[in-house]
Amino acid sequence: MKKTLKRTGKVLLWILVIIVGLVMISAVMHNILKSVEKNKYKIGQTINIDGKNMQTYVTGSGEKTIVLLSGLGTASPIADFMPLAERLSANYKVVILEYFGYGFSDTTKKERSNENIVNEIRSALKELEISGPYILMPHSISGVYAMYYGKNYPNEVEAIIGIDESVPNQTKKNKNASMSPNLTLFNTLGILRDIKYLSPSTDDGMNKNNYYSVEQVKLKEMATVWNSANVSVINEMNMVNKNTKELYDAKYPNDLPVLLFLSKESVDTDNEWLPLHEEVISNPAIQNIETLSGGHYLHWTNADKIAEMTKEFISTHLK
Repeated sequence: MKKTLKRTGKVLLWILVIIVGLVMISAVMHNILKSVEKNKYKIGQTINIDGKNMQTYVTGSGEKTIVLLSGLGTASPIADFMPLAERLSANYKVVILEYFGYGFSDTTKKERSNENIVNEIRSALKELEISGPYILMPHSISGVYAMYYGKNYPNEVEAIIGIDESVPNQTKKNKNASMSPNLTLFNTLGILRDIKYLSPSTDDGMNKNNYYSVEQVKLKEMATVWNSANVSVINEMNMVNKNTKELYDAKYPNDLPVLLFLSKESVDTDNEWLPLHEEVISNPAIQNIETLSGGHYLHWTNADKIAEMTKEFISTHLK
């Protein structure tokens, strides 16, 4: 009996050693591959903000500047926004910013508050030597940051055009669930890369209309492995309730032109979605809501229509 227990103990110990070894190999390989991939596939311009690298992409040369701001957890904002940016660039200068923790940008442990994120946006635009006022085009949670930006720096924002954007009061009733900081281990140890390798890719509808090149789809998939569950993204997720609460019951300034594109899928599945957006409108004469068919990532399937309606809106309300 003792011999059997001793033998079993040795087997379990060896199994543990093997598991720890595999995890260590996974972590080392993941971080090596991530560094190689980021250097190999990097596109856009790298700038320094607060001692860290932030990736940006600038295209077009129009008199007006549109700044595209990504949704929470969008692994590669540059790849995500590229088809829309290409269409908008025919008439405007277009800037894509990758927040810390996204795309090719570094991560940061600095709190992902409205104030910090907006200050980083402003610093990035200054570093790029692109002067305002700007037309902010936020997707999802960036709608909150855009509202904060417009409220605190009104002279720098001449319009906001939201893509199924978040609004402050959406967390009044339904708080966002918090995420454990320990989930960063899935990223640090390369477990997400292992899962990606072992399980086949699933079609998330990104390229339904063939807007994206093979390279852009591949970049998005790689960035998902690099950035999912990193320290910056998890902190940003855990800041949603605080960031929205800071702007509860806020409306857009009545002299600010606003165009909000809402997803029909979002409107149909959440009966509060349209009313919540109607609440932030203060001047219907220059602030409009348009519902487009499609899911939350409206620009995946509606880049042509968004670009066309944006041009019409700007030509009507901005001189």
